[in-house]
Amino acid sequence: MTKKSLFKTDFVPATPVSDPETLFRDLRGRSPEIRHLWSHQADLLRAYHRDFLNNHDLAIELPTGAGKTLVGLLIAEFRRQAFNERVVYLCPTRQLARQVGTQAAKYGIKANVLVGKQREYPPREFSEFQTSRAVAITTYSGIFNLHPRISDAQAIILDDAHAGENYIAGHWSMEISRADNRDLYRAVVALFRDGLPPAFLADLADECHTDKRKTDLVELVPGYYVRNVAAAFGELLDAGLQEETPPRYAWGIIKEHLAACCIFVSWDSILVRPHIPPALTHRAFAHAKQRVYMSATLGAGGELERVTGIKSIARIPIPAGWEKRGSGRRLFLVPQMTMAENDAMGVVLTAVSTFPRCLVLTPRTREAEPVIAKLRAKGVTIFGAFEIEDSIEPFAHSTNSALVLSRYDGLDLPDETCRILVMCGLPSGTNLQEKFLWSRIAAHSLLRDRVLTRFTQGIGRCTRSDNDYAVVILWGRHLVDFILKDEHRRILNPELQAEIQFGIDNSSDKSVAEFQELWTAFIAQGDEWKEAEDAIVSLRERCSRRDDPVSERLRSVVADEVGYLNAMWNGSYEIALEHARKVADALGGDETKGYRAWWYYLAADVALALHRETSDSSLVILAKDFLGRASGCCSGVSWFARLARFIEDGAHAAEANELTAMAVANVQDKLIVWGVAGSRFDREAKQALDDLSATEFRQFHRGLKALGEMLGFEAEALEGEANPDCIWSLGDEVHVVH
Repeated sequence: MTKKSLFKTDFVPATPVSDPETLFRDLRGRSPEIRHLWSHQADLLRAYHRDFLNNHDLAIELPTGAGKTLVGLLIAEFRRQAFNERVVYLCPTRQLARQVGTQAAKYGIKANVLVGKQREYPPREFSEFQTSRAVAITTYSGIFNLHPRISDAQAIILDDAHAGENYIAGHWSMEISRADNRDLYRAVVALFRDGLPPAFLADLADECHTDKRKTDLVELVPGYYVRNVAAAFGELLDAGLQEETPPRYAWGIIKEHLAACCIFVSWDSILVRPHIPPALTHRAFAHAKQRVYMSATLGAGGELERVTGIKSIARIPIPAGWEKRGSGRRLFLVPQMTMAENDAMGVVLTAVSTFPRCLVLTPRTREAEPVIAKLRAKGVTIFGAFEIEDSIEPFAHSTNSALVLSRYDGLDLPDETCRILVMCGLPSGTNLQEKFLWSRIAAHSLLRDRVLTRFTQGIGRCTRSDNDYAVVILWGRHLVDFILKDEHRRILNPELQAEIQFGIDNSSDKSVAEFQELWTAFIAQGDEWKEAEDAIVSLRERCSRRDDPVSERLRSVVADEVGYLNAMWNGSYEIALEHARKVADALGGDETKGYRAWWYYLAADVALALHRETSDSSLVILAKDFLGRASGCCSGVSWFARLARFIEDGAHAAEANELTAMAVANVQDKLIVWGVAGSRFDREAKQALDDLSATEFRQFHRGLKALGEMLGFEAEALEGEANPDCIWSLGDEVHVVH
């Protein structure tokens, strides 16, 4: 009898893995029903291996139901086996992490789900991740927290990347809730009272507001006022935030970088956060060799970069044939198009009562309160996010129930799990910063891409495969008005355009009974529906997806936006000012006026911060000019002009003598013509440098003249042998003769 060895010595060398597609064929633990890759999945994996293997940041777009999870898991497993890397797969929720873990097991991929309290991760499963023997599947919060246990992954797969927006930004976001910490909320408002409009302060002082229009208002505390009381603000939060709470953790991260943060105030809460998350300052995220962002919709305006704080993310093009297709079939109904409010609500209530389970998606629970109240009155059981945090089963096995959520990603309700969705309210303003940019700055060109992404993600929650189908009711005046506009719909996938157009055409002048006939025929999926199906397919073939006309402009500035934030975070105000100027200068045209106003404000704010450090009075004049431009671009924020007048009348403006002011005005006039950055500015600056380097005297004189004008002088190049080469003048008092 052979004695069993005390030590393990039979180490089997790993079989080399050539590429992700071959890896799939070699997964011996695969379930029998998973026989092969779809052609578009294979195409994506080939493109990844051929062209994108070494990209630090890479995005993959695949519509819902197109097998995105398998693609992500194969990339994760390939990197684990081929490069012996520690790989983590991120999901928005614990429920979805467990679902992905189940799928990984079906694919034959070794993966461990690590969710819940970090100190309670099973030792064996965590060590398998550390030794690169298994992929770790966790939530975004598993990486984006103060002391992440998964802190050194070498590859990160971010599933539903747009859903990670609030999880990523949340790491640097500190929120003070009026309901949870009334005393601290009131103390902070009192501290910033000089920076808030009097009428807004009066609304905040009302402890029992019932006017939704007023409670929805959001104001930004200008950075000028924040800097004046920064020390007192820090003392307030140090003393007033409870230990071991999310606000305290976030405050510990951002307190030394307050200059890089914006402070938004509403009746409900106060939010302190950087405009863009400084994600590359978080080691657990930044040190990965590769980060792969997966989403059903990526957008073209740079929103993924803004969400993640990455300057540039490469993209694998969507596979051929999927640019027109969606997943499953939706019947859109829009009762508010032509019905009175009460009658339209009757359609919603009748529809919900027809189905055993209903999903209600809303940007904020308060937005759906009228619908929720009427559902409860009819005996419908309401589920929230907490009830499905770990599993969807409690809802999936219920009847006469509605699941109400304020998120649009990270939820799968296939087939009979749910056949009806009520999209309740425009998916905008999910946090105070976004609400301010949407409602006050009117940066609709920026946020439209984000709203349409959430809309597209949301309406796909109940159609998870080609054969799936669901009724979608659009509810809420802002949502209906938004989706009725052709300029918004034409940016969507052609299949979705066709479905919405079909729904609009069939929702006009219908009674409750007629709406019921529509969804009854649709759910039956019989001969009556076949004609409608053919009509939608025909509509789809006539539709085409048109790029948002401002997407390219927005995408072109995102690297400077991220550069501005990183510079502010590090206290490099001169660099931040340069980036802010470039962004504002590049955002020309009426479509981006609102967002341009925001960047003029940010440029003015950093100029004032720099003046505070250097006492350079010209920076105050520059800030005043930027604020004037911001005011001209955005009529919704009155304090742009008020702040400009304040700093002009204050002590800072008196520091600038008359000649300096004259020089600055001359420089500003020149920059109005050239722009503060961009092709015209670069061309003029290069020409001046070339002229100053020339040996031919006329060209050199032109260079001297251009240099003088750049410095704020009136410059003149004179002809004739006895004349000076060039004269620079400032008023009647200063003349420089060359």
